[in-house]
Amino acid sequence: MNQIRKRVGAFLSYRGCYYPERMIAGYDDACLTAPRMKATFHTLASADESPWKDSVSASDGLPIRDSGAWIETKHRLLTYYAHLFATGMRYSWKSRVYLELFSGPGRCLIRKTGKEDLGSPLKVIEHQFTKFIFTEMSLPAAEALAQRLEPFENATNTEIWCGDCADAIQKIRVPAGSLTLAFIDPTGIGHAPFSLIEALHRKTRCDLLINIQHGMGIKMNIHHYTPDADEQSALTKFLGNDLWKQIPRHNPREFFRGVQGLYKKQLDKLGFSFVGREVFIANDNNTPLYLLLYASKHPKGKEFWDKAMKGVLPMEFDFGS
Repeated sequence: MNQIRKRVGAFLSYRGCYYPERMIAGYDDACLTAPRMKATFHTLASADESPWKDSVSASDGLPIRDSGAWIETKHRLLTYYAHLFATGMRYSWKSRVYLELFSGPGRCLIRKTGKEDLGSPLKVIEHQFTKFIFTEMSLPAAEALAQRLEPFENATNTEIWCGDCADAIQKIRVPAGSLTLAFIDPTGIGHAPFSLIEALHRKTRCDLLINIQHGMGIKMNIHHYTPDADEQSALTKFLGNDLWKQIPRHNPREFFRGVQGLYKKQLDKLGFSFVGREVFIANDNNTPLYLLLYASKHPKGKEFWDKAMKGVLPMEFDFGS
């Protein structure tokens, strides 16, 4: 039997197939014979066709994203909330869309342990959304994601847009009357200008879960954010204005709090008035890296986010906030 299992695993790797760990571990014959589903794939002129320079998976030989162990908290919050959103809204909204910007290849390598884990797209693909949309700049990463989604039935309800997410947002068609959960997961604030949020606001009724790189993106780069910075400043684009220049810069923590307040005001102008408690994510040395900011146009969204916080981080959840 062990020899049979080894041959099955080798066959899956050789064919470039990807099956989630729970499928491989059980050697479910149905999984091996199930039809392979295809996502709709769009390649934009802005796609990065450069060869993949990072690691490849030992499981399937496809591109893999190097990550820190701290992604576990982010993924747990995302999947917990996505479940509440997709199931809790199914009777109120016939069309429920999951939209992820900067999705990556669908699999992560934890640097410290060498362990591989599913990326966020594969963690949400079986949730009860009626449509899934992923954007990714790198062509090798987007193609890897497409292959990894093939074993899932929901792949037929999935679109992958390879190219700059600002270009993709202009072309994506969200079904009329949809409620959308938009997960925005950039590697820096320069990749997620506020114009992107405004475009989403015009495109669809949505809740937002935003990864804000406040540690490396803002606090550690405070020396770049000077009053004489021009309109091309990453922080000006991130906020959609240059009011940050009025914030004292002597204390990086206080400076970020001021920036955070301006960002929330910008969201409020678009109707995202219900902002949940932020979750600060730190590295192994407890150095803050980024925070997850949740925003909705309806109090039910914040209620769901509070439930997700309580479910994932019960010791940190402040019932008085």
